[in-house]
Amino acid sequence: MKSKWPYLFTIILMLGICFLTPNSNPVWLKLLIFALTILVQVVVFVVLSRIKPIPKEERYFGLTEKLYTVTLFSAFAIYTKGIWILTPDTNPVWLKHLFLGIGLATLTLLALYFCFKKTKERPDERFWFNMAKAGAVTLIMILMSLLIVSAVTFFIPFTLTAGMVLIYTATMIFTFDLAFFYFEKQG
Repeated sequence: MKSKWPYLFTIILMLGICFLTPNSNPVWLKLLIFALTILVQVVVFVVLSRIKPIPKEERYFGLTEKLYTVTLFSAFAIYTKGIWILTPDTNPVWLKHLFLGIGLATLTLLALYFCFKKTKERPDERFWFNMAKAGAVTLIMILMSLLIVSAVTFFIPFTLTAGMVLIYTATMIFTFDLAFFYFEKQG
């Protein structure tokens, strides 16, 4: 039987944060957000408590898993940098930079760790073929989205900022991962 103390501690911590943060403009909005957050955490905790851990000898980390983890952590890091650029400064100013900097450093370190992690598997023709198909799908998505944006900006001009470009880049990396996953499962 697993200990329930970590789950209980997280719920108590969330309730403490809820009561220690200042009220929002409509008072019910803050309570609704925290109630939904706690509800999602309870559902996640229940699901995680039902899952049986995989024995150590059955875990496998191959080339495909390495590609997924490196690209996903890189996409999350790029997305974090885009959010960092787009969001306004907090009061005090260092608070935003501290938390986003810690998150960005953690994602970068995880991406580097999985990038340099050794795998015994070598790429075969199927791997390269699926990667080429996923790259082609991603390139088509990039070209189509840029074509749509250029058509829209012809009628409604807007300014494209660096944060938007970074979030778009992270989305395209994630699109590559989804396409590669689809082609890997398809066979």
